[in-house]
Amino acid sequence: MAFLLLAGTAGVRAQQCDVPQIGAQVFVEPGQTPEDIDGFFRLLHDNGMKVARIRMFGAHMYRGGEWDFSLYDEAFRAADKYGVRLFATLFPVTDELNDVGGFKFPRSKAHLREIDDYITAVVSHFRQYESLWTWVLQNEPGSGGTRVAMTDLAREVYDRWLADFPPEERGEGYLKADFTQEKFLTYYTTWYLNHIAQLVERLDPQRGRHINPHQILGTLPDYDFPAYSKFLTSVGASLHLSWHFGMFSQREYPLGVSLMSDIIRHNALGNPFWITELQGGNVTASGNVPYCPTAAHTAQYLWTAIASGAEGVIFWSLNQRAAVMEAGEWGLLDFLRRPSDRMLEAAKVASVLQRHGEEFRELKPAPAPVTLLYNIASLRIQRRNAETLASGEEGRQASACMKSLAAAYEAVSAWGVTPEVADMATFDWDDAAGRTAVIPHMVALPSEFRPRIESFVRNGGKLIVTGLSGFYDEDMRCLFMNGFPLKSCFGAEVSEFKVAGEYFTLGEELPAHLWRGILVPASGETMMTDGGDVAAVRNRYGRGEVVWVPSPIELGGYHRDMAPLTAFYGRECRDAIDAAPASFRTPEPDVLMRTMRKEGVLTTVIVNKRPESAAIRLRTGRYGVPRVIYGDASVKGAQVTVGADRCAVVVWSRCNNNLRQNSRKKFHPHSTLPPLAP
Repeated sequence: MAFLLLAGTAGVRAQQCDVPQIGAQVFVEPGQTPEDIDGFFRLLHDNGMKVARIRMFGAHMYRGGEWDFSLYDEAFRAADKYGVRLFATLFPVTDELNDVGGFKFPRSKAHLREIDDYITAVVSHFRQYESLWTWVLQNEPGSGGTRVAMTDLAREVYDRWLADFPPEERGEGYLKADFTQEKFLTYYTTWYLNHIAQLVERLDPQRGRHINPHQILGTLPDYDFPAYSKFLTSVGASLHLSWHFGMFSQREYPLGVSLMSDIIRHNALGNPFWITELQGGNVTASGNVPYCPTAAHTAQYLWTAIASGAEGVIFWSLNQRAAVMEAGEWGLLDFLRRPSDRMLEAAKVASVLQRHGEEFRELKPAPAPVTLLYNIASLRIQRRNAETLASGEEGRQASACMKSLAAAYEAVSAWGVTPEVADMATFDWDDAAGRTAVIPHMVALPSEFRPRIESFVRNGGKLIVTGLSGFYDEDMRCLFMNGFPLKSCFGAEVSEFKVAGEYFTLGEELPAHLWRGILVPASGETMMTDGGDVAAVRNRYGRGEVVWVPSPIELGGYHRDMAPLTAFYGRECRDAIDAAPASFRTPEPDVLMRTMRKEGVLTTVIVNKRPESAAIRLRTGRYGVPRVIYGDASVKGAQVTVGADRCAVVVWSRCNNNLRQNSRKKFHPHSTLPPLAP
């Protein structure tokens, strides 16, 4: 059954803001009084928070066979009263004692009818309120699994899907891995979300439609964002430090916020993107990691998300739920319903955004000419291989591909330039000249991308390929056997991979992990040798070039020493770094800078995660007149000093051409970066 996509979203009030908004989830539950609920919205208003989210618990509204909306009416009336716009999350009847996140799929066709009845009743009733801004179709879609439980509904959808998209015949030749179940999980997620979207669109066509994927570094194979763009008006994400940041240390949390924001912004495909849930407070019984953000950390995450292009950030949550699972956790308020230090700091950020509204209007993330690429086939294959593991080496885990991408992201970001992150399926391969693309340890290179890769390089793009990228095709067949199809483009072939130790040094410089790839050059020039073998090549192809290091250098750097990996990316991405409107003059580990710009103005958000203050020398090109509008920072010339574990926001105005020319004459970026040892 091919689902019917919505025809369009004309007239919908898209969730786009002139100035980024800050808000919080108001947790509504039985036992609260009208005065309680009014007080929550008054606190939002008094602290400059103009947006909120409400979970529309069906279990609270449908009791004894009758609908009773009175508790939630109080919340919507309070939002109307205080001018707060609402994201209303559909949450059909479920086990309110033990189901915190909600079910992902209907249990049966009969259950789907019950869900439809719930949506019809709730949307029809609450569409009357002016404060209602958008419907969140499902809380945190995506199971992170590999298959769908075959209920009567799932079986019907599956059979029709197979009829429309039959698997290829095996035919003669080598076997193909069967990813039918994983592909159906992706399809079924899309089918269900689209089913909800169409019903909501019929009932309330003027309101927005939104979802908030979660655990996105692990659940990306569940999602079909191009399909979602047909029926959503905005895309968000849940970013909970205690649940979702397992591959990052607390020092790296702002980097994780930045990376996940970039992934969602790219996959919003032009629609507004939000952080729909950001951890607001302490956890005790829940979460994988016990953590309570400090006020300073709260500001770091807010400014990082804003500089990543988020239209707004909604905390989970304003008030803690009072009973059962997660009781007394996650809140911005304390138990006495007073604003915590976290909320007061968020209110300061909201105030800065409002005071400087004209400067933030139309301000967008500065595009970076470096893009890190991933593909869903790699994530599926890596997960499939990890299912049978008995050992725990990093490179053999399901997370290895995305952790490699995260390490490459950190290495480029250490130069003050945050790279773009894109799915290979939606990356603009035609925009080649002057661009650098990186494929960091993506174990599959599906056949559909190979001509695009060749065209990208031939037309002037630079491609950096690392790790076991291209070990498989999309059917899990080894590409390095029987003639490597990208030999001409990459300039070499892989002879074999050898286990060289959990961590080892490649050549004289680069830490690597587990496998050492051995190359046999064709047209490629040897860049680096290791033990007499060729370990890296550079190949000119058309107007572009490929740099190929077939060993997991990102995983080596991630766990051992990031400095050599940072230097490697500083060399190989030098032209792209120099082309950015702002960057660091030398690499700055544990410092993240995100840059936004519009005509005549450059705005930098700098997060210092060091335990001491950091004096950072910037290159800002034609922008040389600074003003600090937020944070513990001082600026002298092009040097910004930021306090320990603090962040700062600096606005730079244009300077004259002579100053720009003089500044560039003094900067010699290659002087501290020796070439890789042959």
